[in-house]
This record gives sequence, structure tokens and C-alpha cells, in this order.
Amino acid sequence: MDGRVFRRVCYRLLRVSLILALTLFLAGCPGDGKKPVPGPGPGPGPGPGPTPAGSLTDASGNRITEIAVETRPTILATITGLLRNLPVELMLLRDGRPVYRDAAGNPQPILATADADGTVDAAAIAYDLGVDPQTGVPTAAEGNYILRVVGQGVNLVLPLLARSRSRQESRPTIWVLRDNAGRFAMGTILEGDPVFAHGINFPPNRRVRLYVVRDERGWTSGDPLEDVTGSVEEVVTNPGGTISVPVQVWDRAIVLADRTRDFDLVADVADENGNFDNRFTPGRDAVDADLTTGFTIQAVTYQFGQRIPLASDQAGRYRTEFTTDEALTIWVNPPWRPIRPFAMVKKFICLHKENWREGDALIDVTGRPEWDLVRFACLNQYLYVVWAPPLTPGDYDPVIDVNQNNVYDQGDILGNKITIRGPRPKRLYLSARWPILDGGGQTPVTATLINENDRPMREVRLSFRVSNGGSSVSPDSATTDANGQATVTVTAGPAGGMTIRVEATAATDPPITGTTEITVRAYGGINAIIR
Repeated sequence: MDGRVFRRVCYRLLRVSLILALTLFLAGCPGDGKKPVPGPGPGPGPGPGPTPAGSLTDASGNRITEIAVETRPTILATITGLLRNLPVELMLLRDGRPVYRDAAGNPQPILATADADGTVDAAAIAYDLGVDPQTGVPTAAEGNYILRVVGQGVNLVLPLLARSRSRQESRPTIWVLRDNAGRFAMGTILEGDPVFAHGINFPPNRRVRLYVVRDERGWTSGDPLEDVTGSVEEVVTNPGGTISVPVQVWDRAIVLADRTRDFDLVADVADENGNFDNRFTPGRDAVDADLTTGFTIQAVTYQFGQRIPLASDQAGRYRTEFTTDEALTIWVNPPWRPIRPFAMVKKFICLHKENWREGDALIDVTGRPEWDLVRFACLNQYLYVVWAPPLTPGDYDPVIDVNQNNVYDQGDILGNKITIRGPRPKRLYLSARWPILDGGGQTPVTATLINENDRPMREVRLSFRVSNGGSSVSPDSATTDANGQATVTVTAGPAGGMTIRVEATAATDPPITGTTEITVRAYGGINAIIR
């Protein structure tokens, strides 16, 4: 070996050794009190998952640990830190005994699925607490309640005390009644029936105006009050601050011309000088439901077998088409459903059938039906996931099993057919690790598929081919992974001085194709690789 070459090699080896020694010194070694810098490799397993936490709120979004039963509150639960897209059970107990039971009398939890953020958001666990759902008549509800939340990686207990309070301790409260006998509407007024109002905890001997207004999610200070009935009723509270006699606020409930059927009842309380501002004032005025709906006008009849909108997205919009990477929900309180005295129902996603017959078995494609709590109305809100992504493409029928017997029969609710399709592809691009090869050389080629939402499309089959007859690709098909990628190997033919065109086609609707090119060096070329 030439002396100069030998000295150069030795110098490079010495330089590498010095760099390696310095790196080890800075990184530290086991036993020297420093933590080694982790490098690539399998390393330790994943760290602990999220920490589940929960809270209870009323219908105005106020956190609660104690409630007054006189206000007939709605109670909502929000659970965070869950494993995403997995179900949890929410069991409400009063003085240690389950509040809800199925048709056979067995204790029945509400079953909800966490969304992609690991959250069950504002799930209703009690509507109009202290009102018998079958009769609308107030009933005893005081006691010590707990909500147990159980699932994979979660075991929470959220306590709640329900007791009778003096009126001085409670906010002004207004309700909708279905008649002047004092029966609560429980959120439902049949089309054509009258609407009555009743309230407590107002200032004594104070003028109050009663408005029936379009439902609003979340009332804020200064919101205008626009009555839809044609007249605004005015009453004076008694010395105890109560609207002592039910007041008729709508002689005949109707669906508005724009198909609005969800409404709130608002009590506008005069100020100390007896003046009204015809606007909502928090703390002084009262609304029957702030974040939820006061009442829905429901149709009088429902034909067995009639299909109605049920499936919706998480924003509450009815849909008949969904993509595989969306979450699907079911509105459990459609305005056309028959009013039946069941507190709990099952929500099924079944394979589509053109004709459902009484007695047909209900088989859920998601792995289990969801249990949900029924109020006799409600806007399409507070929806939690029924089918978490990835959804399976195909045609399906949502069904609400009202009597919970796993069979389609009288009283159950059949939804419009829904179609699950893969997200439409946006782009398929290919990348060769080495875009220039010698004859007979090989290179990995990776295809990346993204959808219209700029998200990777997984589990999509790609077909590959090369344009040059002497070249090949192996395998000639592959399925995209969680990153929307699939990798194959392209082998150049023996001849040099040519271009290989690599093409991949995705089995999507519609199909989409991507290409890349690989150059094969000419033999004897100045840029030939020396190996």
C-alpha cells in the first residue's frame, strides 16, 4: 500500500475513534450517574395511558355535586381520558340500587363509545329527575346517587346528592306541562295539543312574561325573545315566588312553516322597577332547558315499518352516507317515534334489508348494540358514538329496539338506509428510494394514498405494474398500512439506458393512479456505480 494512502487511512481511523470517545463521554455510561441517551430500536413499551376523569353537569352546563329535586333537573356526564373508540358503561345508582332496568328487570347501564379524543361528551344520565316517565307526575327522587363508569382502563365513581331545598337556595325554574293538571311534558307535546307553563323560585309578587321561542343551544345574556305562538302571556307570581296555577302559553302546538319543531319556554322577569327588556337575563330570567331542548312537537301517528332519519354525524346532522373514517351516531328521540313508556332502548346497526318483517332478529354489526336513555323529545344533540371508525363499507339499517328484546317488532323504529363508503381518494404518489439504478438493480418504491380529508387511507389494496418489459415489481399488489403506505420492490431489467415507469392503482371509488420513474444507467456511462 502507498505510504500516503496508509497514513490517510490511519488518520481517518483515529478521527473516528476520537469522535466515538467524545460521544460516549457526553452521553454517559451505565453506572456513572447519567442516563444513557436512548437510540433507535424497540426500547421500552408504551407509557401509561390517559387518566380517566369525569364530571356531572346540569342542563346549563354547571358542574354539580348536589341538586335540588324541585327543579326536576337533567343530569349530564362528561368522561375524558378514555381509550378512544372503545365502549364504557355508565350505571346510575340511587342509595345503592340501580335506577334503570331493562324490560326483564335486570339492572341496565347506559352504554356509550368514546370518540377519537377518548371522550364521552355530555351523555344524558337522567332527564327530568323526579318525574315518572310513564305518567309525567312528580315522584320522590331524594337520595345519594353515584354514577359508576366502567370499561377498559377506567373505573370511576362520581357522587351526587339530591335533596329538597328551600326556594331561597334555588334559581328561578320554569317547566312545560302537558295539561293544567300538572303533568310534566317530559320534553314532548303532541302536535295539536295545548302547552302549559309552571314555575318556582321567582321573586314574590313579580310580573313575569312567558315566551315560547325556537330552541337555542346555550342561552347568553341579551339574547332576544321572539314568541312563536302569536301572543305573550303575562302573570304575577304569588307571595312565595311561584306561578301557582298552570298557564296556557300555546293553545295548539304546531310545526312551523320552516319545519321547526323544537322549542324552549322562557320566563322574562320584570326588574325591580317593573320593566321588561324582552331579552334573556341570566340569573333573573328562567329557561326550561339551556343546553338541551325544552320540548319537541311530535307527530301523533307512526306507521310500523316506516323509515325515518336516524343516523347522524357528531354534529347532529342527519346523513345517509358516511365514510369509513367518520364516527356514526343515532338520534334516539326522533320526532316521529311512538311514545312508549320505556326508560331505556337499544340502538342497533344492522345489515340493510329492503323489507323488514315483524319478528326479524336484530344483529348488530359493530359488536354490540348501544344502550341509551330515552326522553320523550330532545333535539339531535348530546350524541355519543354508536359506531367508531374505521367503519366497514356497505349498506346498513339503523334500528331503535324500543322494548329491548333484540327483535324487530311493533313499537321499534326503523331508520333510513345508510351507506358507508371509503373516503374519496385525493392523491396517490410514489417514491423510489433510489431513482437511478444499474441494470439488474433493485429499489424499494413506496406508495402513499391520502383521502379528500388529507388523511391516510388504510387497508386499501394497490395494484402495481412497470412499463419496461425487462423490469419487474414484487409483489404486484399490496395493502396500505395505518399511514396509508405500501412498499414494493422494483427490479430493473438487464438493459441500460432506459426509463422505468412505475404505476400504482388504488381500488377506491373512484380508482386513482400514481406514477414515478426510475432511470437505468447506460453501460460504460460516466456515472456508472463502482461497487
